[in-house]
Amino acid sequence: MSRVPARLQHRHAVGLVLLLGVIVTCCRPVVASQPTARKFLVVGYLPEYRVGNLDETVCQHLDELVFFSVEPRSNGTLDTSRLKPAAVKLLRNLKQKYRFRLRLCIGGWERSTAFATCTADDAARRRFINQMITCCHSRGFDGVDLDWEHPKGAAQQAAYTRLIVETKAAFRLQKLSVTAAIAGWQQLSAVAAKSLDRIHLMSYDAEGQHSTLLQARKDIQRLREAGIPAARICLGLPFYGRSLDKTRTAHTYAEIVRRFAPAATVDQINGIYFNGPSTIRRKTRLATSGGLAGVSIWEIGQDARGPRSLLRVISQSRRVTTDRR
Repeated sequence: MSRVPARLQHRHAVGLVLLLGVIVTCCRPVVASQPTARKFLVVGYLPEYRVGNLDETVCQHLDELVFFSVEPRSNGTLDTSRLKPAAVKLLRNLKQKYRFRLRLCIGGWERSTAFATCTADDAARRRFINQMITCCHSRGFDGVDLDWEHPKGAAQQAAYTRLIVETKAAFRLQKLSVTAAIAGWQQLSAVAAKSLDRIHLMSYDAEGQHSTLLQARKDIQRLREAGIPAARICLGLPFYGRSLDKTRTAHTYAEIVRRFAPAATVDQINGIYFNGPSTIRRKTRLATSGGLAGVSIWEIGQDARGPRSLLRVISQSRRVTTDRR
C-alpha cells in the first residue's frame, strides 16, 4: 500500500472532526423559547439641586440616572432654565465613566402645572414632543421620563394617553425611549401603558406609614391586574422618611441616620417613618422574584454615605438574588 502524506492525513482528520461536530449539532435537541438573561435595573432620580453635592461613586450602582430638572410650558415649549450646561457636562462625563443610561425627567411636583394645557392642544403637543427630541439629542439624553402629577378627569387622562402614544411613535424613529412615573393609586389607560418602555411605580407617599412592604405588594398587584407586564414595572423606593403627624414633613435618609443612627431593622423612629436597610432589601427581592424590570429610587442624593448606604443594599440584594436564578 502507498503511504498517505502526513499533511494529507491531517486534513482528513480535521475534516472528520468537523463532520462529527455537524452530526452532533444536528442531533442535539433544540429547546424552544429559551429565555435570555434580562438585567435587573437600578434607576436613580437626581434633582438638579443635588448635583453640586453628588458623591459620584454612587453611580457605580446605577444602570440609569433620571435627571429631574425640566418642565413643560402651556404652549408646548420646554422650560430648561434649571438644566444648566455645567450640570449636563458633569452628567455626560459620569455617563461615559460609569456606563449608565441618562434620562431627562419632564414635570413632577409643581412642575406639572402646564401639562393639562399643552397636551390638550394638538399643535402644542406636537411642539412639546419635538422639543423633547431636540433637548435629548442636543444634550446627550437617551430618552425622557414623563411625570405628570396628576391628570384629573377623563379629558386630561385622554390627553395624557395621546401624549404618551405620540411621544413613543416619534421617539422610536429617533432611537429614544420613553418612561413614565406614576403614583401607587394612579390609573393609566391600557393604550398608554402599552406605549411606555417602562413604568416607574411611585410606591410611596401613602397615608400614615407611607411606603410599607405591604403597600408595595398591593401597588404592584394593581398594575399587574390592569394587564401591565411585570417586566415593564420598576418598583419605586423612597430614600426619605415622612413625619407621622399632620405635617408629613420629609426627612432624607442621610439626615435620619445622622440624627438617630437607627438599627438596620428599624423603619420608624422619633415619629418618622422611612425604609431602612432590611425593608429596602426585602423590597428589592420582591421586585427580583416578581420578575419586575427593576427598582427606581427617589432620590439618590438623599442616601447616607458609606456602609449605611441604601444603594449598596440594593446593589448587593439584586446581585445575590439574580445569582441564585
